[in-house]
Amino acid sequence: MANLVTTNPILPVPGVDRSCAADSGVGQCSTRQYDSAPPTPDDSIKPKAILRCKRPFIVATFNANTVREEGRLREMDHCAVKCGVEILGVHEHGRVHSDTIVFEREEGSYFITSSAWRNAAQAANGGVGLLLSPRARRSLRSVRSHSERILVAEFDSNPVTTVLVAYSPTNLSQVKDVELIYEQLTAAVRSMPALNVVAILVDFNSRLGSDNVPYTCHYTTRRNGTLMYGFMTEHQLLAADTEFQRKYGNRLIFRDNGTGIIRQFDYILVRRKWRNSILNAEPFSSFASVGSDHRVVSMKVSLSLRVK
Repeated sequence: MANLVTTNPILPVPGVDRSCAADSGVGQCSTRQYDSAPPTPDDSIKPKAILRCKRPFIVATFNANTVREEGRLREMDHCAVKCGVEILGVHEHGRVHSDTIVFEREEGSYFITSSAWRNAAQAANGGVGLLLSPRARRSLRSVRSHSERILVAEFDSNPVTTVLVAYSPTNLSQVKDVELIYEQLTAAVRSMPALNVVAILVDFNSRLGSDNVPYTCHYTTRRNGTLMYGFMTEHQLLAADTEFQRKYGNRLIFRDNGTGIIRQFDYILVRRKWRNSILNAEPFSSFASVGSDHRVVSMKVSLSLRVK
């Protein structure tokens, strides 16, 4: 009988939640302090839909270069809060840990990471993660590491919102290494229900040319870009940040500190059927204080049931 719930016949006064009023006893309602543990059934009693009609939210992708130092992590969190980013996909966080997934509390936000790896010189490389606002954390249903370069998270909404964070090898890597991540991404996307709203936050180290997408800062598509475009075509995806007309300088995402060459490497991929839910997508310099050579790419979305 431990699961028996008795309802309170007296309606709560204004400002008091019904679920709190239904609890026994007198006094203030208890509040739950979320810790660094994964979501539990208790955390999902009152799911908060992250994607709603007429309530926009911002999702973004950012190659941080590294946030091993706590100061850089705090600065990244400060930038996300200041810009209203609810879900931030993070690439190259550089944090190595033995656990498959690690949850950390960073002031008011939550940082979820899969481990970086060490190269031949034992330096930390790569690592993908998610920085979530309190609202996004309440909506989180599950998170798992699909591979060392791919993290998958599901959020409460109707339809369910699935976010993938992926980091691809560079164009100088062996082609088999690049093809492997697209095989892994294909397996992940195929496992998702067709109606899910899917957002893939990626640093693909890929150039898409103007022959493939409407608005890009590159004229030609290189090897990695060809693989990326094939993946997009197969799964009916679009690169949201190439769908909106911007000045040339506002499309640039990455500047090589050594050569000064500027490129467009980072993208947010979305299922084409949900194109009408994308209000805006473009890169910004608002995370410059973190110290990365990449700009953040953000997308504002609001659920539109008028499927394209």
